[in-house]
Amino acid sequence: MAKPKIGNKNYHQGYYVVKNPEKFLGNPQGVLYRSSWEFRFMFYLDMNPKIRKWNSEGLTIVWKDMQNKSHRYYPDFYYEMIDPKDPNIVEKVIVEIKPMRETQKPVRPVNETLKALRNYEYGYKMYMKNKLKWGAALEYCQKRGYKFVLITEEHLKKAGIL
Repeated sequence: MAKPKIGNKNYHQGYYVVKNPEKFLGNPQGVLYRSSWEFRFMFYLDMNPKIRKWNSEGLTIVWKDMQNKSHRYYPDFYYEMIDPKDPNIVEKVIVEIKPMRETQKPVRPVNETLKALRNYEYGYKMYMKNKLKWGAALEYCQKRGYKFVLITEEHLKKAGIL
Protein backbone atom coordinates (compact mmCIF):
# COMPACT_ATOMS: atom_id res chain seq x y z
CA MET A 1 0.00 0.00 0.00
CA ALA A 2 1.05 3.57 -0.60
CA LYS A 3 1.97 5.99 2.15
CA PRO A 4 -1.05 7.76 3.62
CA LYS A 5 -1.63 11.34 2.50
CA ILE A 6 -2.88 12.50 5.88
CA GLY A 7 -1.41 13.80 9.07
CA ASN A 8 1.82 15.49 9.91
CA LYS A 9 4.79 15.03 7.57
CA ASN A 10 7.13 15.20 10.58
CA TYR A 11 6.01 11.74 11.72
CA HIS A 12 6.76 8.32 10.28
CA GLN A 13 3.38 7.16 8.94
CA GLY A 14 2.15 4.32 6.81
CA TYR A 15 0.20 1.08 6.74
CA TYR A 16 1.10 -1.82 8.98
CA VAL A 17 0.98 -5.28 7.42
CA VAL A 18 -0.67 -7.52 10.03
CA LYS A 19 1.30 -10.77 10.39
CA ASN A 20 -1.35 -12.62 12.43
CA PRO A 21 -4.70 -11.54 10.94
CA GLU A 22 -6.64 -13.96 13.17
CA LYS A 23 -5.64 -11.77 16.16
CA PHE A 24 -6.72 -8.50 14.59
CA LEU A 25 -10.21 -7.22 15.40
CA GLY A 26 -11.56 -5.74 12.18
CA ASN A 27 -10.13 -5.57 8.69
CA PRO A 28 -6.38 -6.37 8.81
CA GLN A 29 -5.83 -4.56 5.49
CA GLY A 30 -4.77 -0.92 5.62
CA VAL A 31 -4.04 -0.63 9.34
CA LEU A 32 -2.75 2.92 9.64
CA TYR A 33 0.06 3.91 11.99
CA ARG A 34 0.64 7.60 12.68
CA SER A 35 4.10 7.39 14.23
CA SER A 36 7.07 5.08 14.51
CA TRP A 37 6.01 4.45 18.12
CA GLU A 38 2.60 3.23 16.98
CA PHE A 39 4.25 1.06 14.32
CA ARG A 40 6.48 -0.60 16.91
CA PHE A 41 3.59 -1.07 19.32
CA MET A 42 1.54 -2.71 16.54
CA PHE A 43 4.39 -5.12 15.88
CA TYR A 44 4.60 -5.88 19.62
CA LEU A 45 0.85 -6.61 19.80
CA ASP A 46 0.86 -8.63 16.59
CA MET A 47 3.81 -10.82 17.53
CA ASN A 48 3.28 -11.22 21.30
CA PRO A 49 1.81 -14.68 22.03
CA LYS A 50 0.12 -13.32 25.20
CA ILE A 51 -1.98 -10.94 23.09
CA ARG A 52 -5.18 -12.72 22.07
CA LYS A 53 -6.85 -9.91 20.11
CA TRP A 54 -6.01 -6.31 19.20
CA ASN A 55 -6.99 -3.39 17.01
CA SER A 56 -5.98 0.15 16.18
CA GLU A 57 -8.40 3.08 16.47
CA GLY A 58 -11.24 0.57 16.57
CA LEU A 59 -13.19 2.01 19.49
CA THR A 60 -15.15 5.24 19.70
CA ILE A 61 -15.45 7.11 22.98
CA VAL A 62 -17.63 10.19 23.25
CA TRP A 63 -16.21 13.04 25.33
CA LYS A 64 -17.32 16.60 26.10
CA ASP A 65 -15.22 19.74 25.87
CA MET A 66 -15.32 22.66 28.31
CA GLN A 67 -18.34 24.08 26.46
CA ASN A 68 -20.14 20.72 26.93
CA LYS A 69 -19.94 19.99 23.19
CA SER A 70 -19.67 16.28 22.33
CA HIS A 71 -16.74 14.90 20.33
CA ARG A 72 -15.53 11.45 19.27
CA TYR A 73 -12.24 10.04 20.46
CA TYR A 74 -10.58 7.02 18.86
CA PRO A 75 -7.95 5.61 21.27
CA ASP A 76 -4.79 4.35 19.59
CA PHE A 77 -5.17 0.69 20.60
CA TYR A 78 -7.33 -1.92 22.24
CA TYR A 79 -5.96 -5.32 23.14
CA GLU A 80 -6.81 -8.44 25.09
CA MET A 81 -3.96 -10.09 26.99
CA ILE A 82 -4.02 -13.60 28.42
CA ASP A 83 -2.88 -13.82 32.05
CA PRO A 84 0.30 -15.95 32.09
CA LYS A 85 -0.73 -17.52 35.43
CA ASP A 86 -4.32 -18.32 34.38
CA PRO A 87 -5.19 -18.60 30.68
CA ASN A 88 -8.89 -18.23 31.57
CA ILE A 89 -8.28 -14.63 32.68
CA VAL A 90 -8.10 -12.03 29.92
CA GLU A 91 -7.19 -8.40 30.61
CA LYS A 92 -8.84 -5.88 28.27
CA VAL A 93 -6.82 -2.73 27.76
CA ILE A 94 -7.24 0.58 25.92
CA VAL A 95 -3.98 2.36 25.10
CA GLU A 96 -3.10 5.91 24.11
CA ILE A 97 0.48 6.60 23.00
CA LYS A 98 1.71 10.17 23.52
CA PRO A 99 5.02 11.96 23.98
CA MET A 100 5.72 12.62 27.67
CA ARG A 101 5.57 16.40 27.07
CA GLU A 102 1.92 16.11 25.95
CA THR A 103 0.91 14.33 29.15
CA GLN A 104 2.06 17.09 31.48
CA LYS A 105 0.79 20.60 32.12
CA PRO A 106 3.02 23.01 30.16
CA VAL A 107 5.20 25.49 32.02
CA ARG A 108 4.71 29.16 31.22
CA PRO A 109 7.79 30.45 29.36
CA VAL A 110 10.24 32.69 31.21
CA ASN A 111 10.99 34.65 28.05
CA GLU A 112 7.47 35.68 27.00
CA THR A 113 7.95 36.31 23.31
CA LEU A 114 4.87 36.15 21.10
CA LYS A 115 6.00 32.81 19.66
CA ALA A 116 6.72 31.35 23.10
CA LEU A 117 3.31 32.45 24.40
CA ARG A 118 1.53 31.02 21.35
CA ASN A 119 3.33 27.69 21.85
CA TYR A 120 2.42 27.74 25.54
CA GLU A 121 -1.24 28.50 24.74
CA TYR A 122 -1.36 25.68 22.17
CA GLY A 123 0.32 23.26 24.59
CA TYR A 124 -2.10 24.18 27.35
CA LYS A 125 -5.15 23.71 25.08
CA MET A 126 -3.86 20.29 23.98
CA TYR A 127 -3.15 19.31 27.58
CA MET A 128 -6.71 20.25 28.64
CA LYS A 129 -8.23 18.49 25.62
CA ASN A 130 -6.24 15.34 26.35
CA LYS A 131 -7.24 15.40 30.03
CA LEU A 132 -10.91 15.52 29.05
CA LYS A 133 -10.51 12.75 26.45
CA TRP A 134 -8.59 10.54 28.86
CA GLY A 135 -11.12 11.17 31.62
CA ALA A 136 -13.87 9.94 29.28
CA ALA A 137 -11.72 6.93 28.32
CA LEU A 138 -11.14 6.08 31.99
CA GLU A 139 -14.88 6.26 32.67
CA TYR A 140 -15.57 4.10 29.59
CA CYS A 141 -13.07 1.51 30.85
CA GLN A 142 -14.37 1.48 34.42
CA LYS A 143 -17.92 0.76 33.18
CA ARG A 144 -16.66 -2.24 31.18
CA GLY A 145 -13.95 -3.64 33.45
CA TYR A 146 -11.19 -2.55 31.07
CA LYS A 147 -7.90 -0.90 31.91
CA PHE A 148 -6.82 2.46 30.42
CA VAL A 149 -3.09 2.94 29.86
CA LEU A 150 -1.25 6.03 28.74
CA ILE A 151 2.08 5.05 27.18
CA THR A 152 4.97 7.46 26.61
CA GLU A 153 8.38 7.04 25.03
CA GLU A 154 9.76 6.17 28.49
CA HIS A 155 7.40 3.18 28.78
CA LEU A 156 8.27 2.02 25.27
CA LYS A 157 12.00 2.24 26.03
CA LYS A 158 11.66 0.32 29.32
CA ALA A 159 9.66 -2.41 27.57
CA GLY A 160 12.33 -2.69 24.84
CA ILE A 161 9.86 -1.61 22.15
CA LEU A 162 11.87 1.52 21.28
